[in-house]
Amino acid sequence: MIETNLVDFRSLDLDTSSTRRNELMRGVASLFAFASERCTLEQIEIYDDVMSRLADMVEREALVFAAEKIAPLRRAPENVVRRFAAHDDLTVAGPILEKSPVLNERDLLGVAETKGNGHLQAIAHRSYLSEAVTESVVRRGDAEVRRTVAGNHGAVLGEQALSEIVRQAMFDVATATALGTRPDTPDAVIDALSERAAEEVQRALKAHGSDRPVAELQEAARRAAERMSNTYWLGLYDFESAWEKLMNQGGRRVASEPLLFQYAMEDRFADVVAVYAVLADLSLEEAKHWMVRTDVDPFITSARALGFKITTVQILLKSGPWKHRLSPNQRRDALNAFTELDPRQARARMQVWRDTRATT
Repeated sequence: MIETNLVDFRSLDLDTSSTRRNELMRGVASLFAFASERCTLEQIEIYDDVMSRLADMVEREALVFAAEKIAPLRRAPENVVRRFAAHDDLTVAGPILEKSPVLNERDLLGVAETKGNGHLQAIAHRSYLSEAVTESVVRRGDAEVRRTVAGNHGAVLGEQALSEIVRQAMFDVATATALGTRPDTPDAVIDALSERAAEEVQRALKAHGSDRPVAELQEAARRAAERMSNTYWLGLYDFESAWEKLMNQGGRRVASEPLLFQYAMEDRFADVVAVYAVLADLSLEEAKHWMVRTDVDPFITSARALGFKITTVQILLKSGPWKHRLSPNQRRDALNAFTELDPRQARARMQVWRDTRATT
Protein backbone atom coordinates (compact mmCIF):
# COMPACT_ATOMS: atom_id res chain seq x y z
CA MET A 1 0.00 0.00 0.00
CA ILE A 2 1.41 3.36 -1.00
CA GLU A 3 1.66 5.86 1.81
CA THR A 4 0.17 9.27 1.03
CA ASN A 5 -0.95 12.44 2.74
CA LEU A 6 -3.52 13.10 0.04
CA VAL A 7 -6.27 11.75 2.29
CA ASP A 8 -6.22 11.07 6.03
CA PHE A 9 -7.98 7.70 6.04
CA ARG A 10 -7.64 7.17 9.77
CA SER A 11 -9.70 10.25 10.61
CA LEU A 12 -12.03 9.41 7.72
CA ASP A 13 -12.75 5.99 9.23
CA LEU A 14 -13.85 7.69 12.44
CA ASP A 15 -16.23 10.01 10.59
CA THR A 16 -19.62 8.33 10.22
CA SER A 17 -20.88 11.00 7.83
CA SER A 18 -20.80 10.18 4.11
CA THR A 19 -20.72 13.86 3.14
CA ARG A 20 -17.01 14.35 3.77
CA ARG A 21 -16.11 11.12 1.96
CA ASN A 22 -18.17 12.06 -1.07
CA GLU A 23 -16.57 15.51 -1.16
CA LEU A 24 -13.11 13.98 -0.93
CA MET A 25 -13.77 11.63 -3.86
CA ARG A 26 -15.01 14.55 -5.95
CA GLY A 27 -12.01 16.64 -4.95
CA VAL A 28 -9.45 13.91 -5.64
CA ALA A 29 -11.02 13.06 -9.00
CA SER A 30 -11.13 16.71 -10.02
CA LEU A 31 -7.54 17.30 -8.93
CA PHE A 32 -6.30 14.28 -10.84
CA ALA A 33 -8.22 15.23 -13.99
CA PHE A 34 -6.58 18.65 -13.84
CA ALA A 35 -3.06 17.37 -13.17
CA SER A 36 -2.97 13.97 -14.91
CA GLU A 37 -0.70 15.00 -17.78
CA ARG A 38 1.91 16.29 -15.33
CA CYS A 39 1.81 13.36 -12.92
CA THR A 40 4.67 10.91 -12.51
CA LEU A 41 4.03 7.17 -12.48
CA GLU A 42 4.32 7.15 -8.68
CA GLN A 43 1.80 9.97 -8.37
CA ILE A 44 -0.66 8.15 -10.63
CA GLU A 45 -0.27 5.06 -8.47
CA ILE A 46 -1.00 7.14 -5.38
CA TYR A 47 -4.18 8.50 -6.92
CA ASP A 48 -5.10 4.96 -7.97
CA ASP A 49 -4.70 3.71 -4.42
CA VAL A 50 -6.58 6.63 -2.86
CA MET A 51 -9.50 6.50 -5.28
CA SER A 52 -9.74 2.72 -4.96
CA ARG A 53 -10.03 3.02 -1.18
CA LEU A 54 -12.49 5.90 -1.40
CA ALA A 55 -14.62 3.91 -3.85
CA ASP A 56 -15.52 1.54 -1.01
CA MET A 57 -16.59 4.44 1.21
CA VAL A 58 -18.63 6.79 -0.95
CA GLU A 59 -22.14 6.95 -2.35
CA ARG A 60 -23.23 6.39 -5.93
CA GLU A 61 -23.28 10.07 -6.91
CA ALA A 62 -19.61 10.48 -5.96
CA LEU A 63 -18.66 7.39 -7.96
CA VAL A 64 -20.51 8.72 -11.00
CA PHE A 65 -18.75 12.06 -10.68
CA ALA A 66 -15.34 10.39 -10.46
CA ALA A 67 -16.08 8.09 -13.40
CA GLU A 68 -17.07 11.00 -15.61
CA LYS A 69 -13.94 12.93 -14.64
CA ILE A 70 -11.44 10.18 -15.41
CA ALA A 71 -13.23 8.54 -18.36
CA PRO A 72 -11.62 10.56 -21.19
CA LEU A 73 -8.10 10.69 -19.71
CA ARG A 74 -5.31 8.81 -21.47
CA ARG A 75 -3.28 8.92 -18.24
CA ALA A 76 -5.69 7.53 -15.68
CA PRO A 77 -5.41 5.26 -12.63
CA GLU A 78 -5.73 1.84 -14.25
CA ASN A 79 -7.13 -0.13 -11.31
CA VAL A 80 -9.88 2.43 -10.73
CA VAL A 81 -10.71 2.57 -14.42
CA ARG A 82 -11.08 -1.21 -14.63
CA ARG A 83 -13.03 -1.34 -11.40
CA PHE A 84 -15.48 1.31 -12.62
CA ALA A 85 -15.79 -0.37 -16.04
CA ALA A 86 -16.98 -3.58 -14.38
CA HIS A 87 -19.30 -1.82 -11.93
CA ASP A 88 -22.85 -3.15 -11.93
CA ASP A 89 -24.26 0.40 -11.86
CA LEU A 90 -24.30 1.57 -15.47
CA THR A 91 -24.11 5.24 -14.49
CA VAL A 92 -20.65 4.46 -13.09
CA ALA A 93 -19.53 2.00 -15.75
CA GLY A 94 -21.04 3.72 -18.78
CA PRO A 95 -18.72 6.75 -19.13
CA ILE A 96 -15.65 4.55 -18.68
CA LEU A 97 -16.80 1.89 -21.14
CA GLU A 98 -17.72 4.44 -23.75
CA LYS A 99 -14.71 6.78 -23.51
CA SER A 100 -11.71 5.46 -21.60
CA PRO A 101 -8.62 4.87 -23.76
CA VAL A 102 -7.08 3.01 -20.82
CA LEU A 103 -9.28 -0.04 -21.41
CA ASN A 104 -7.70 -2.59 -23.70
CA GLU A 105 -9.30 -5.40 -25.68
CA ARG A 106 -9.02 -7.87 -22.82
CA ASP A 107 -10.77 -5.44 -20.44
CA LEU A 108 -13.60 -4.83 -22.90
CA LEU A 109 -14.06 -8.52 -23.62
CA GLY A 110 -14.21 -9.24 -19.89
CA VAL A 111 -17.10 -6.83 -19.46
CA ALA A 112 -18.79 -7.79 -22.73
CA GLU A 113 -18.84 -11.45 -21.75
CA THR A 114 -20.21 -10.95 -18.23
CA LYS A 115 -22.45 -7.87 -18.17
CA GLY A 116 -25.86 -7.02 -19.62
CA ASN A 117 -27.23 -4.92 -22.44
CA GLY A 118 -26.58 -1.57 -20.78
CA HIS A 119 -22.86 -2.25 -20.55
CA LEU A 120 -22.82 -3.70 -24.06
CA GLN A 121 -24.56 -0.58 -25.38
CA ALA A 122 -21.90 1.62 -23.78
CA ILE A 123 -19.12 -0.44 -25.36
CA ALA A 124 -20.93 -0.29 -28.71
CA HIS A 125 -20.61 3.52 -28.65
CA ARG A 126 -16.77 3.50 -28.42
CA SER A 127 -14.96 5.27 -31.22
CA TYR A 128 -13.19 2.07 -32.24
CA LEU A 129 -13.97 -1.59 -31.60
CA SER A 130 -11.75 -4.47 -32.61
CA GLU A 131 -13.26 -7.39 -34.49
CA ALA A 132 -13.16 -9.58 -31.37
CA VAL A 133 -14.95 -7.02 -29.17
CA THR A 134 -17.52 -6.29 -31.89
CA GLU A 135 -18.25 -10.00 -32.23
CA SER A 136 -18.80 -10.41 -28.49
CA VAL A 137 -21.03 -7.33 -28.23
CA VAL A 138 -23.16 -8.37 -31.22
CA ARG A 139 -23.46 -11.98 -30.05
CA ARG A 140 -24.58 -11.11 -26.52
CA GLY A 141 -26.40 -7.84 -27.15
CA ASP A 142 -30.04 -7.19 -27.96
CA ALA A 143 -31.48 -5.62 -31.10
CA GLU A 144 -30.72 -2.07 -29.95
CA VAL A 145 -27.08 -2.95 -29.29
CA ARG A 146 -26.78 -4.46 -32.76
CA ARG A 147 -28.32 -1.30 -34.28
CA THR A 148 -25.72 0.79 -32.48
CA VAL A 149 -22.87 -1.40 -33.73
CA ALA A 150 -24.24 -1.28 -37.27
CA GLY A 151 -24.15 2.51 -37.15
CA ASN A 152 -20.69 2.70 -35.56
CA HIS A 153 -18.22 3.12 -38.44
CA GLY A 154 -15.35 2.53 -36.04
CA ALA A 155 -16.54 -1.00 -35.18
CA VAL A 156 -14.76 -3.66 -37.21
CA LEU A 157 -17.37 -6.10 -38.49
CA GLY A 158 -16.04 -9.62 -38.90
CA GLU A 159 -17.92 -12.31 -40.74
CA GLN A 160 -19.86 -13.57 -37.73
CA ALA A 161 -20.90 -10.14 -36.43
CA LEU A 162 -21.90 -9.00 -39.92
CA SER A 163 -23.99 -12.13 -40.38
CA GLU A 164 -25.87 -11.46 -37.11
CA ILE A 165 -26.51 -7.83 -38.02
CA VAL A 166 -27.66 -8.72 -41.56
CA ARG A 167 -30.16 -11.21 -40.12
CA GLN A 168 -31.65 -8.42 -38.02
CA ALA A 169 -31.48 -5.95 -40.91
CA MET A 170 -33.76 -8.19 -43.00
CA PHE A 171 -36.65 -7.10 -40.79
CA ASP A 172 -35.40 -3.90 -39.13
CA VAL A 173 -35.34 -0.65 -41.07
CA ALA A 174 -32.95 1.18 -38.72
CA THR A 175 -30.35 -1.61 -38.83
CA ALA A 176 -30.63 -1.94 -42.61
CA THR A 177 -30.25 1.80 -43.10
CA ALA A 178 -27.20 1.85 -40.81
CA LEU A 179 -25.62 -0.96 -42.80
CA GLY A 180 -26.38 0.88 -46.01
CA THR A 181 -24.43 3.93 -44.86
CA ARG A 182 -21.31 2.01 -43.79
CA PRO A 183 -18.44 2.35 -46.26
CA ASP A 184 -17.25 -1.18 -45.43
CA THR A 185 -20.56 -3.00 -46.01
CA PRO A 186 -20.05 -5.41 -48.94
CA ASP A 187 -22.14 -4.66 -52.02
CA ALA A 188 -23.43 -8.23 -51.90
CA VAL A 189 -25.01 -7.53 -48.50
CA ILE A 190 -26.79 -4.42 -49.78
CA ASP A 191 -27.98 -6.36 -52.84
CA ALA A 192 -29.31 -9.16 -50.63
CA LEU A 193 -31.17 -6.70 -48.42
CA SER A 194 -32.61 -4.94 -51.46
CA GLU A 195 -33.89 -8.21 -52.85
CA ARG A 196 -34.84 -10.43 -49.90
CA ALA A 197 -35.53 -8.16 -46.92
CA ALA A 198 -38.97 -7.28 -45.64
CA GLU A 199 -40.88 -4.87 -47.85
CA GLU A 200 -40.53 -1.90 -45.48
CA VAL A 201 -36.76 -2.47 -45.38
CA GLN A 202 -36.57 -2.57 -49.17
CA ARG A 203 -38.59 0.64 -49.40
CA ALA A 204 -36.30 2.35 -46.88
CA LEU A 205 -33.16 1.30 -48.73
CA LYS A 206 -34.56 2.47 -52.05
CA ALA A 207 -35.67 5.78 -50.54
CA HIS A 208 -32.26 6.17 -48.98
CA GLY A 209 -30.58 5.31 -52.28
CA SER A 210 -27.03 6.47 -52.73
CA ASP A 211 -27.72 9.96 -51.40
CA ARG A 212 -26.25 9.75 -47.93
CA PRO A 213 -27.20 12.58 -45.58
CA VAL A 214 -24.56 15.27 -45.12
CA ALA A 215 -24.20 14.48 -41.40
CA GLU A 216 -23.44 10.83 -42.17
CA LEU A 217 -20.90 11.76 -44.82
CA GLN A 218 -19.20 14.14 -42.41
CA GLU A 219 -19.08 11.49 -39.68
CA ALA A 220 -17.63 8.92 -42.07
CA ALA A 221 -15.04 11.45 -43.24
CA ARG A 222 -14.11 12.28 -39.63
CA ARG A 223 -13.59 8.62 -38.75
CA ALA A 224 -11.59 8.05 -41.93
CA ALA A 225 -9.37 11.03 -41.10
CA GLU A 226 -8.79 9.68 -37.59
CA ARG A 227 -7.75 6.31 -38.98
CA MET A 228 -5.21 8.13 -41.15
CA SER A 229 -3.90 10.37 -38.40
CA ASN A 230 -0.82 9.27 -36.46
CA THR A 231 -1.43 12.11 -34.02
CA TYR A 232 -4.85 10.78 -33.06
CA TRP A 233 -3.53 7.34 -32.15
CA LEU A 234 -0.47 8.69 -30.36
CA GLY A 235 -2.77 10.69 -28.11
CA LEU A 236 -4.61 7.60 -26.86
CA TYR A 237 -1.77 5.93 -24.99
CA ASP A 238 0.26 6.73 -21.89
CA PHE A 239 3.72 5.93 -23.25
CA GLU A 240 5.46 7.98 -20.57
CA SER A 241 4.22 5.88 -17.67
CA ALA A 242 5.00 2.66 -19.55
CA TRP A 243 8.55 3.86 -20.14
CA GLU A 244 8.99 4.94 -16.53
CA LYS A 245 7.68 1.60 -15.31
CA LEU A 246 10.05 -0.35 -17.59
CA MET A 247 13.03 1.72 -16.43
CA ASN A 248 12.07 1.11 -12.80
CA GLN A 249 11.94 -2.64 -13.50
CA GLY A 250 15.44 -2.70 -14.96
CA GLY A 251 15.18 -1.30 -18.49
CA ARG A 252 17.56 -3.07 -20.86
CA ARG A 253 18.18 -5.82 -18.30
CA VAL A 254 14.54 -7.02 -18.42
CA ALA A 255 13.55 -6.04 -21.97
CA SER A 256 13.28 -9.11 -24.19
CA GLU A 257 11.37 -10.51 -27.14
CA PRO A 258 9.28 -12.83 -24.88
CA LEU A 259 8.27 -9.80 -22.76
CA LEU A 260 7.38 -7.92 -25.95
CA PHE A 261 5.26 -10.86 -27.09
CA GLN A 262 3.55 -11.10 -23.69
CA TYR A 263 2.61 -7.41 -23.68
CA ALA A 264 1.29 -7.67 -27.24
CA MET A 265 -0.84 -10.68 -26.30
CA GLU A 266 -2.23 -8.72 -23.35
CA ASP A 267 -2.95 -5.71 -25.63
CA ARG A 268 -0.71 -3.45 -23.52
CA PHE A 269 0.41 -1.31 -26.42
CA ALA A 270 2.20 1.41 -24.46
CA ASP A 271 4.29 -1.29 -22.75
CA VAL A 272 4.94 -2.90 -26.15
CA VAL A 273 6.35 0.38 -27.45
CA ALA A 274 8.56 0.89 -24.39
CA VAL A 275 10.12 -2.59 -24.66
CA TYR A 276 10.49 -2.28 -28.43
CA ALA A 277 12.27 1.07 -28.01
CA VAL A 278 14.85 -0.50 -25.69
CA LEU A 279 15.41 -3.56 -27.88
CA ALA A 280 15.73 -1.52 -31.08
CA ASP A 281 17.88 1.17 -29.43
CA LEU A 282 15.33 3.87 -30.26
CA SER A 283 14.11 6.81 -28.27
CA LEU A 284 10.57 6.45 -26.95
CA GLU A 285 9.49 9.21 -29.35
CA GLU A 286 10.95 7.36 -32.34
CA ALA A 287 9.50 4.00 -31.32
CA LYS A 288 5.95 5.20 -30.80
CA HIS A 289 5.91 6.94 -34.18
CA TRP A 290 7.28 3.84 -35.91
CA MET A 291 4.56 1.67 -34.36
CA VAL A 292 1.48 3.72 -35.19
CA ARG A 293 2.23 4.68 -38.80
CA THR A 294 0.66 2.69 -41.63
CA ASP A 295 4.05 2.48 -43.36
CA VAL A 296 5.45 -0.46 -41.40
CA ASP A 297 8.75 -0.77 -43.31
CA PRO A 298 10.92 0.76 -40.54
CA PHE A 299 9.42 -1.64 -38.01
CA ILE A 300 9.79 -4.66 -40.32
CA THR A 301 13.41 -3.77 -41.01
CA SER A 302 14.24 -3.37 -37.33
CA ALA A 303 12.38 -6.57 -36.40
CA ARG A 304 14.40 -8.52 -38.97
CA ALA A 305 17.63 -6.92 -37.82
CA LEU A 306 16.84 -7.86 -34.23
CA GLY A 307 16.07 -11.45 -35.20
CA PHE A 308 12.45 -11.47 -34.05
CA LYS A 309 10.44 -14.63 -34.60
CA ILE A 310 7.67 -14.44 -37.19
CA THR A 311 5.10 -15.19 -34.46
CA THR A 312 6.25 -12.07 -32.60
CA VAL A 313 5.92 -9.94 -35.73
CA GLN A 314 2.46 -11.40 -36.41
CA ILE A 315 1.11 -10.48 -32.98
CA LEU A 316 2.73 -7.03 -33.07
CA LEU A 317 1.06 -6.25 -36.39
CA LYS A 318 -2.27 -6.88 -34.64
CA SER A 319 -1.56 -4.74 -31.58
CA GLY A 320 -2.45 -1.15 -30.74
CA PRO A 321 -3.40 1.09 -33.67
CA TRP A 322 -2.27 -1.53 -36.21
CA LYS A 323 -5.23 -3.62 -35.11
CA HIS A 324 -7.45 -0.92 -36.64
CA ARG A 325 -5.22 0.75 -39.22
CA LEU A 326 -3.85 -2.24 -41.13
CA SER A 327 -5.98 -4.39 -43.40
CA PRO A 328 -5.46 -8.18 -43.57
CA ASN A 329 -3.74 -7.67 -46.94
CA GLN A 330 -1.38 -5.08 -45.46
CA ARG A 331 -0.46 -7.45 -42.64
CA ARG A 332 0.13 -10.27 -45.12
CA ASP A 333 2.37 -8.05 -47.26
CA ALA A 334 4.29 -6.93 -44.19
CA LEU A 335 4.92 -10.54 -43.11
CA ASN A 336 6.04 -11.45 -46.61
CA ALA A 337 8.44 -8.50 -46.59
CA PHE A 338 9.76 -9.63 -43.20
CA THR A 339 10.46 -13.21 -44.34
CA GLU A 340 11.99 -12.13 -47.64
CA LEU A 341 14.33 -9.52 -46.12
CA ASP A 342 17.89 -10.75 -45.59
CA PRO A 343 18.85 -10.22 -41.91
CA ARG A 344 22.28 -8.89 -42.93
CA GLN A 345 20.65 -6.35 -45.22
CA ALA A 346 18.24 -5.35 -42.43
CA ARG A 347 21.14 -4.83 -40.00
CA ALA A 348 23.00 -2.77 -42.59
CA ARG A 349 19.94 -0.55 -43.12
CA MET A 350 19.59 -0.04 -39.39
CA GLN A 351 23.26 0.88 -39.08
CA VAL A 352 22.93 3.43 -41.87
CA TRP A 353 19.90 4.89 -40.13
CA ARG A 354 21.78 5.08 -36.79
CA ASP A 355 24.79 6.72 -38.45
CA THR A 356 22.51 9.25 -40.10
CA ARG A 357 20.76 9.97 -36.83
CA ALA A 358 24.09 10.48 -35.07
CA THR A 359 25.18 13.14 -37.54
CA THR A 360 21.92 15.16 -37.54
